[in-house]
Amino acid sequence: MRGIVAGCVLGLTGLAGSAWAQAAPEAAKPEREPFRQIALRGFPAGPSQWPAPPAEMIRRAAAKDDPAGWLKETDAPVAAWLKTETIENVTLELAVGTSGRVTECKPAPRSWERTPPWADQLCALLIRRAAFIPALREDGQPMADRFVFTANFQFSRNMARGSGPLVVSYGLSPAPPPPGDTNPQLMSWPPSGYWLRSVAREPAFALPVERPGGAALTGPAIGVVIADPKSGDPECRVVLSSGDAKLDQKACDFARKKLKPQWADTVRFPVRRWPLLLSPEGKGFRAITADENAIRRLRVEPAELARLNALWQPSAAGAKVVRMAGRMGPDGRPTGCEVFESSGSDAADVAACRLFRSEARFTPPSDAFGQPGKLTGWANLQLTPP
Repeated sequence: MRGIVAGCVLGLTGLAGSAWAQAAPEAAKPEREPFRQIALRGFPAGPSQWPAPPAEMIRRAAAKDDPAGWLKETDAPVAAWLKTETIENVTLELAVGTSGRVTECKPAPRSWERTPPWADQLCALLIRRAAFIPALREDGQPMADRFVFTANFQFSRNMARGSGPLVVSYGLSPAPPPPGDTNPQLMSWPPSGYWLRSVAREPAFALPVERPGGAALTGPAIGVVIADPKSGDPECRVVLSSGDAKLDQKACDFARKKLKPQWADTVRFPVRRWPLLLSPEGKGFRAITADENAIRRLRVEPAELARLNALWQPSAAGAKVVRMAGRMGPDGRPTGCEVFESSGSDAADVAACRLFRSEARFTPPSDAFGQPGKLTGWANLQLTPP
């Protein structure tokens, strides 16, 4: 399960010590402390580096308040940093007991990090200040859990010499830049929705190309990527095969010779590529342009959701919305349950997970043409009290 993320960026400025002392005109002014920005992030320890949670755990430990408040401006290890000016990041693993208090804190550097000498200093602060909602077992009993806390102290002498206060701001870290289309966003079907929204540009076609949402396909689906010959890519390559190499080749020939994509000069050179879905129809092919929602996910129909909410009500007194997820098993039932947004009630969370695993009926995913898929992957469910 993806872990619960609590992230905050806190901009901080300050001067070292008291006000500037009066100095003789020829004396050099003391150097101002470097500008400090502390980026804090916390999340339950996941299986990528730390052990996965036990199967009987239905809710991970979660911070009671904003982790950004666990460290203050005066906690910044300025003196230690000024001596080395090499290490700015620290990753700490917190052991959270059944009471929600931190019982142990130790450095847990990732592969690209080194443990700074001031990590133990931060551990002592977190043991005193951090408070959690404890993890929960499927029988309603609290459990011990791990929580990963990362801090990045960004120091810059140049920014320190700027004038005026810095406005304190709260929010998530900036989004990463759009991926290049070589990494490979167009190597499978459906194409990445993020790539389509942020990078791709659709060409003009000599023949009409459908938008998703038409009638169900009658023939096999063939996913292709067409490209401007000037891009260095083949004019057409297959990323979703029909299983028939000759039919795949006919689909590419149709895309190149009949659709004849025209690339506008305004399109940036490296991204003159576009995905299409082709299906045999008559003497040609039916062509559908890409859609970030081409595959509909597992879902719960409104009538089924109302039934589950009614079953949950007796256990939901005083509860809020609860959201949970689990991986589907071969029998079409979730093999587990993890609450990623608690209702605020242990009893309500336990009851919701029991319904999720024993009662919920999920509708299989389908593509944009109504063709159903298998009950695989992750299922999500949200229950709402009256």
